[in-house]
Amino acid sequence: MYHANEIADLVDQLQDNYVAVSTTLILLNDDELFRLLVAKGCDEGSTVRLGRQDNTYYEGLKFWDAIRSVRGSDVFNLNFLGTQLMTGISWIGHELSLRSYFDKSPELEFFRHLRNGISHGNRFHFKSGEPKRPARFRAFNMTPALHGQAVLFEYMSTGDVFDLLDHVKAHLRKLG
Repeated sequence: MYHANEIADLVDQLQDNYVAVSTTLILLNDDELFRLLVAKGCDEGSTVRLGRQDNTYYEGLKFWDAIRSVRGSDVFNLNFLGTQLMTGISWIGHELSLRSYFDKSPELEFFRHLRNGISHGNRFHFKSGEPKRPARFRAFNMTPALHGQAVLFEYMSTGDVFDLLDHVKAHLRKLG
């Protein structure tokens, strides 16, 4: 179980990973990278090789098909980055839940509902009587009226989520 500072470190890691993946998407849209991949031996039949527990390999992912799906597809790239962000929020939220969201500050309660919405298909999902405690961050306020609304890219933009992550990280560092 992670302590407050370790969860704050996870937030740092999520932010760094997001920047690295964003940069990778930029590179994958560069024709020069394609030429380099071919020069390094990635031919049309190349697959991604993933290890299994029994020491065999899964090779069902076609390298070039995946790379081509990135090129020129803003929708793919947005979904890809959104998925990474949702996964990180889910992981951080899980670690916070193991510590009962520490002091249940309005921002940590907000994060709890954000994570819950992401876990319900990126749509807010409130049980009857929720939210039970104040759940807010800056101008964002959780209310039952949000039930069913999309979380990321509709209610909050990526920059808003990173503002929240910075706030949560600073709050956790104060908790030590």
